[in-house]
Amino acid sequence: MNNRRHVEIVGAGIAGLSAAIAFAQRGWSVRVHERMPEVRIVGSGLSIFENALRVLRVLDAEADTIRGAWMGENFQTRDRFGRVTSSRVRMQRMYEVTRHRLMAALLSSAQRAGAEITLGSAVASATPAGEIRLMNSRVLRADLVIVADGISSRLRDQLSIPYRRQSMQDGAIRTMTSRTAEETSGPDASTSLEYWSGHRRILVVPCSNTDLYVALTTLDSDEAGRSVPLKLDLWGEAFPGARSVVERLTGEARWDQFEKVKMRSWSAGRTVILGDAAHAMAPNLGQGGACAMMNALSLATRLEAAQDIPSALTEWERLERPLTDHTQLISGLYSDLTYWPNRLRAAAFWTVSKSKWLAEQTYRCSLHIPTGTEHLPELQSQA
Repeated sequence: MNNRRHVEIVGAGIAGLSAAIAFAQRGWSVRVHERMPEVRIVGSGLSIFENALRVLRVLDAEADTIRGAWMGENFQTRDRFGRVTSSRVRMQRMYEVTRHRLMAALLSSAQRAGAEITLGSAVASATPAGEIRLMNSRVLRADLVIVADGISSRLRDQLSIPYRRQSMQDGAIRTMTSRTAEETSGPDASTSLEYWSGHRRILVVPCSNTDLYVALTTLDSDEAGRSVPLKLDLWGEAFPGARSVVERLTGEARWDQFEKVKMRSWSAGRTVILGDAAHAMAPNLGQGGACAMMNALSLATRLEAAQDIPSALTEWERLERPLTDHTQLISGLYSDLTYWPNRLRAAAFWTVSKSKWLAEQTYRCSLHIPTGTEHLPELQSQA
């Protein structure tokens, strides 16, 4: 008799693949359903802090993710002319990686762990009883169902869990460009730069020796600022201190309005919601993907010896959710800075850079030791 437990996972994104690896590592049989004919990759750059690096190490995906990536040692905010308004040395490691590299690393690790990745497999419905029904009407039963099909989840409504999906007032155009020789060897070579000009800002982060990740953030009501293709003259005039970067932003770009999702509960019976489908947040802290990975690993860790899965899911959420909720809150407050006058916002950044308590509140998530990684060495400090 086969007593091996089985999990069906809907969605092959960051949350779904992380869960696939973690459960397969613990002896579960794992099947991942991805409705697209290939694993989808949306986005450009992604910040990977020490908390996420620890999870990736356990998931056997850290080395592949950060290979060739550039470690960020400092973070600065600057005004539109490039004058520094706040500066801090990062408390621990941070890499900016391409989303493609992270997804490739997770997919490869999931396959090595023995997870079955089923492409072109669309799921029509899920139930709290641990069942999913495919579009071809085939019904699959499992000890656990994980719904990780993103912010626009089509299965979330079927579980009758009250939730709210809210569009935020701001969003970003994200793109990549090449680094110049000066940028790879100059004083800002390992510094993440955030320029502010009124309600617009530009984030410039090195991804590798050759690539820069650039995010241009503004209000959704700023029709000129959010238009794609980019209005290079407009952004260059708004940010003379970053004009040399703006002028190179001629590649593929897309506008995404920030959104957040808040659910009353993350699970119903034997079915759990994971990742952006459960707790999407503005990307201001670079912790949305980290929360998805941490929650996936902690889920597998806490269910490893659980006999009563619905009760174990409730306990998992009780223990893990407060950090995700805190991170979602702080990230939303960061978006509110878009409305602040330049001088007041600069003063706020300076205060955070000088206050240990405020810094700990802001970066609580990145400083966290994720469940399932306690056996690894302590957080590696950059200071």
